[in-house]
Amino acid sequence: MISGGKSTGAATLVLERTETVDLSPRILELREKIQNQEYLDNAIQRIAQVISNHLIDDPDELKFRD
Repeated sequence: MISGGKSTGAATLVLERTETVDLSPRILELREKIQNQEYLDNAIQRIAQVISNHLIDDPDELKFRD
């Protein structure tokens, strides 16, 4: 379960441990992966690349909206 934590101006999530018997194999796999710093670094790099490509393809996204 995810619940809100103390507000500090940034989003804060508190993850409560749940029984692994109730979770899908995919969730268990992802839980294991996010413990790996190299996996997280690569995932962040991929996200940044997708965002960069999107902004290059559509530079109007960089303009402020009224």
